[in-house]
Amino acid sequence: MHAEVTTADQWVQINSGLIWFWAFAACIVVFAANLLLAHAMIPSLVSTRQLPQRVMRVRPVLYVISLIFLVGAIFSLANIVGSLSVLFDLYEKVWI
Repeated sequence: MHAEVTTADQWVQINSGLIWFWAFAACIVVFAANLLLAHAMIPSLVSTRQLPQRVMRVRPVLYVISLIFLVGAIFSLANIVGSLSVLFDLYEKVWI
């Protein structure tokens, strides 16, 4: 199966899809890091008294940040799926 000749507009769509893919990856990494910090590391370090009890007040802020990045990841994923339409223009057959 050979691809069609790629036009400049299709390259722009491919570039946009790749940008959304990297935004998705970044959002997932930041989401996971904040969730891990807020849900596992801070309570563990406070219970072993390696961090003071007042650090527990930071947890809600970290949860909100992780929620914001989760919404960003979902938005990025939706844009990735939307930008995949250029592949159907390039390759006529969906199933090989």
